[in-house]
Amino acid sequence: MLSSQLLIGTVLIVVNAVFHVSCLVWLAGVINYVGTSWNLAPNRRRLILLLGIAVLGLIAIHTTSAWAWALVYVAVGEFSELRHALYFSVVTSTTLGYGDITLSERWRLLASFEAMGGLVLFGASTAFLMAAIKSWFSHLEKPTG
Repeated sequence: MLSSQLLIGTVLIVVNAVFHVSCLVWLAGVINYVGTSWNLAPNRRRLILLLGIAVLGLIAIHTTSAWAWALVYVAVGEFSELRHALYFSVVTSTTLGYGDITLSERWRLLASFEAMGGLVLFGASTAFLMAAIKSWFSHLEKPTG
C-alpha cells in the first residue's frame, strides 16, 4: 500500500505543479492583455481590476487542485461523500489541518503529499501576486503637491 500512496501522491503533485505553473503563465498573459489592450490609465481603478483578476484567478487555480485531490480521496475509498473529501482536501492543502477528519492509516501518507504540494504552490501563488503588485504599484502616478 505504501507504493500506491507514493505513486498516487507523486503523480498528483507533478500534475498539480504543472497545472499550477501553466495557469500562472496563462493568468499573467490575461492580466497583461487586460492591462495593455484596454488602454487603462495607470491609476487605482486599474490596479483594483488587475488585482481582482489575479486574486480570483489564484483562487480558481487552488480550488481546482483541491477538487482534484478530493476526487482521488473518493476514488480510493477514503470518503463516501465528495463534500467531506473536498473539506479535507482544502484543510490539508492549506496546511490548516484541523484534524477533525483524518484519513485511515492505509492512505495517511497521501495527505502529506497534498500538504507538501499545497505549501509549495501557495508559496508560488504568493510570489506571483507580490511580484505583480510590486510592478503595478510602481506604475501608479505619484500624487502631486
